[in-house]
Amino acid sequence: MNLSRLDNSNLLDKTYELMKDLIVRRVFKPNQKISIPELASQLGVSRTPIRDALNRLEKDGLVKTVPKVGTFVNAIEVDDILDIMDTRLMLELWVLEKLKALSAEEFLLRVKDLENILGEASALIEQSPLETYLKSDYNLQFHLEFIKLGGNKRNVEIYSGLMNYHYLAVEHALITKEMVISAISQHYSIVNTIKHRDFANAETSIRLHLKDSIDRLMRQLAASGGQI
Repeated sequence: MNLSRLDNSNLLDKTYELMKDLIVRRVFKPNQKISIPELASQLGVSRTPIRDALNRLEKDGLVKTVPKVGTFVNAIEVDDILDIMDTRLMLELWVLEKLKALSAEEFLLRVKDLENILGEASALIEQSPLETYLKSDYNLQFHLEFIKLGGNKRNVEIYSGLMNYHYLAVEHALITKEMVISAISQHYSIVNTIKHRDFANAETSIRLHLKDSIDRLMRQLAASGGQI
């Protein structure tokens, strides 16, 4: 593996972001042992920012450290996907409960942020190549903005970490424009139901949307031999 050397400005964050990107794009393979000396040499940095990055990545759930053995890239298996999606469902339904307590004025203001994201996403997928859309990460923006409606920063952090796993399991090469349009449509369904304070149907829309994600991830898992 040939990596470009990093400059010394904001070194800790740059090292973390680079390593996270390499893991999410699966340049580092599932269960691969990460060599701190090799990375330090290729990136032109000391071992300290590498260790700092690995500590942060372990908190993100992207790597695991085995004492006296080393640090390895986490693989995703069936139980991981089911656990992650269960937690996502729990957090999104928790947001619905929080929304019920908002005043009408505050409620519509917050929903407007979701509508703006969907409007931008819809315009981009129609006007730009699929790869450009995928790089914009509107799917992540939508879900994180939805979780923010609950007003709990810790839950936003938890959800963001769960989405790390999600993107590990989703190869951009397998995503079609039709899949993106379907996901945006499901997002609109969620927003429209909560906008009208139809929380029963909002729950149904959320459950259907996450089930669709589970089904897609399970197909990819099966095609990858049970591990991603």
